[in-house]
Order: sequence, then structure tokens, then C-alpha cells
Amino acid sequence: RKYQAQQLQATPKWADETCIQEKYDLAVLKTKALGISHEVDHIVPLQSKTVCGLHVEDNLCVLPRSFNIKKGNRSWPGMWL
Repeated sequence: RKYQAQQLQATPKWADETCIQEKYDLAVLKTKALGISHEVDHIVPLQSKTVCGLHVEDNLCVLPRSFNIKKGNRSWPGMWL
């Protein structure tokens, strides 16, 4: 429930809910088609010690669950620049 509350708080009014839902639908389809669990990942984490991303379509990607677990909320593109 805490994670869902964070998502709601991080979702701006201008977010495209249809595109966001399509990402979650794609994760389900990939899981069924490939037999490997897929998840929707926030590229820039919703919460970390140094940055907070938004719950918007451009900050979401679908990837295998094992990759998402390894990534955690410790890294994101360009963090070392």
C-alpha cells in the first residue's frame, strides 16, 4: 500500500494514464509469451536517497523481473554524470 501511495503522489495530472496502463499490459503479455516474469520499472526511481522520479509513461520500461531486482532504486541513466 505504501508503494501505491507513492505512485499516486508521484503521478502528475498531465500523465497519460492510457500509456501507463499499456506498459503494465505489455509486462503481462511478455510474461505469458516468454515464460519469464516481467515488470514495469521506473527508470528514475520514485524514491531514493538522491533523486525522486515521476510515475509517467516516459519514466517506465518493461524488463525481466530479475533485472529489476538487481537494479533496485540505486541506479538510473546518467547518474554518474
